[in-house]
Amino acid sequence: MKFNLKFLYISIFLLISSSAVFAQNAGKQTIDYYGLVSNEIDTNMSKMTSDLYYTQLREINSFTINDKRETPFLTDIPSSSVLDKENLSFYTIISKNDENKWTACLTLVDNNTNTIRTEAKEYDSFYKILMEPKATLQTSLKNLIENKTEETETSKNSNKNTAAENGSMITTEFLSGDWSGEDNIDKIIIMRGGRGFVTFSNGATMSIEIAGTKADDTTYITISGKGKPNASYFTEINRQAALKAAVTAEPIKWEFILLNDNTLSGLKHTLAEANGDIVPGTFDSVWKRKN
Repeated sequence: MKFNLKFLYISIFLLISSSAVFAQNAGKQTIDYYGLVSNEIDTNMSKMTSDLYYTQLREINSFTINDKRETPFLTDIPSSSVLDKENLSFYTIISKNDENKWTACLTLVDNNTNTIRTEAKEYDSFYKILMEPKATLQTSLKNLIENKTEETETSKNSNKNTAAENGSMITTEFLSGDWSGEDNIDKIIIMRGGRGFVTFSNGATMSIEIAGTKADDTTYITISGKGKPNASYFTEINRQAALKAAVTAEPIKWEFILLNDNTLSGLKHTLAEANGDIVPGTFDSVWKRKN
């Protein structure tokens, strides 16, 4: 049988090429990309912005990106039940407040460890999101993926200390889902890992952290706003007063008792008006799970 030298060369070349590709991809972390979560922008703008984030993600060489998008945008954050535990999941929540300023909240979910990392940036106009310098956006994405922020660690430790003082800490996984409560809130979403979002009627979106404790057969749930308060969160007071008060205000906090798996009842700690002054205020609050 005649030996085909050309065939040998081709085989060696293909073997070397495939080995190089394997070596290049080996060790890369995989990220499932779900696109945008927003009710504020039209389909064309959503697709353009979603593609922008996807392109920047793909250009970070240390990661492999799976495109999980099925629509130009999502109206709700992806449920933890559909997220892969083997991969990280990434999406961006875009919202607009009543000052016509935009917030893009980069969100990374590790469904295996029940952790969520976020980085929110405010923009004077929507087009500034699209004009974000490539290097700046990639740095934000890479930092979010590779590092847990100091604020996240501090918040987690704070929740643990508070819970330890009031009873035994419990998981809040059973609260995951969509909730409703209060006339000035359009949407409440609680996710696994003690994180979630509250969307107010004025369009503002606030990240929340959830902690649970149990004492004397009673389950206590504490829900706190995460990060610096925005004036749009204080819907109980007039806008001008809220703009001034938000500078030094404490995050909004709810202290609930679990009545049953579908009902939380308790108090909301926020700001209130009293005799012309803005003071800390407490209001009754009930949250109910949506069917």
